[in-house]
Amino acid sequence: MATELEIGEAVVKGYPPAILYLRNDDIVTTELCAFNYFSTFFKGEPEAEAHVWLFDGNGDAAGYFQKDLSLDGQMQLNTSELCPNISGSVAVTLLPKSGAKIRPGKKITTGYYAQYYSGNGAITLSHEREEVTSAPFSTPPWIQTYLTRLLDQSGTVLVNACLASNGEATGKARIVALDGSILAERDLPKISPMGARRLKTMELFPRAKQLVGPAESFALELSGVNMASPFSFYEFPNGKFSLHHF
Repeated sequence: MATELEIGEAVVKGYPPAILYLRNDDIVTTELCAFNYFSTFFKGEPEAEAHVWLFDGNGDAAGYFQKDLSLDGQMQLNTSELCPNISGSVAVTLLPKSGAKIRPGKKITTGYYAQYYSGNGAITLSHEREEVTSAPFSTPPWIQTYLTRLLDQSGTVLVNACLASNGEATGKARIVALDGSILAERDLPKISPMGARRLKTMELFPRAKQLVGPAESFALELSGVNMASPFSFYEFPNGKFSLHHF
């Protein structure tokens, strides 16, 4: 059994954890699913260590989990058992236990999924995408279209992927017409390192309905520093919840 690993150590080792949104509340809970992919890509019978770090919305540590994975081993972790009523971010990495040789300078991210469940069963899932970094970085403009008829149910989730103490996430949000014209712009709320925020479109832009008018759809553009690729979401009164990367 491996000892607890600091998240910064995994970055230094060249196995930076991949970061995703975490949500555990009365409506949605998050389950993590991972596979010992070293079983596929390396000869022999490589064993691995799965490490999971959980953070609340302010970036404060909310839990840690470690599991040894044998050849073709898997992990299915219900995070609500570790941190009930906590929403924020989760980072996962796999490390080979037998010292698998990686090309110098080649970073490995973890192939894993987060499944988001409601009381009605599995509602959506997301694959990992960006890795955690130890230094601040710029976030390119990300843009995603939304249906105007679902404007009240729409929003975005922002996750800070930077570990550095000076790695606060900041940026701009724009509501954009489909012809590319900017209808409104505002500063995004600041997010602490490893923190996350779920923001409704109407929270960002209270006049969104007037701005979009009769158009069938509109777009949100988000840019700044230290943010992983944002998520778009729709959340409905019956508890159904849809989440997708921009």
